[in-house]
Amino acid sequence: MKIEAVTTPRHGVDLENLAQLHHDEFGCGRAFARQAITNHVIICVRDPDRKWLNGWVAYDDNDKPVGYIIGTIRPSIYNLSDIACQEMWFVLPKYRSGLIAVQLLWHFEKWARDRKVERIYTQVEHDNEPQLVERIIHIMNRLGYKTQGYIAVKHLMEKGNSDDRTTHSEVGVRETAKV
Repeated sequence: MKIEAVTTPRHGVDLENLAQLHHDEFGCGRAFARQAITNHVIICVRDPDRKWLNGWVAYDDNDKPVGYIIGTIRPSIYNLSDIACQEMWFVLPKYRSGLIAVQLLWHFEKWARDRKVERIYTQVEHDNEPQLVERIIHIMNRLGYKTQGYIAVKHLMEKGNSDDRTTHSEVGVRETAKV
């Protein structure tokens, strides 16, 4: 297993494919556009200093992409320090029992520490799998992260145009039943 920073078009394609799988599994009602991923990969590739945006892809022993993490650094509104925010973080289900997620987080955290941020913010959006959330939060606590507050999301999409998880899950069940 290896972790590579996003520096080449191949990393970009691998990241796009993983992001699509991530969205298919945990879309959380958001619209998804591969072009958005592509645009951010281009920013990474063009910025060798990685001052504000960075990403990493995990590969298994057969060089297959199995996970990724993307983070940003921005000035804090509260004080004159910078903060790091994990934007997207995903590992394929088959690889979730290993240390891949922790190693991805380690690379993100090292990047943030090297840039002397004041805080690192992470989030878990797997609201349809509470056991997975609990496992991730437990690991995060062991790594020194503390749960602080809650995240509330208000969807501003019109009803009927929504890509909510319930509709998505029901469609998946119907498609699976046809096979």
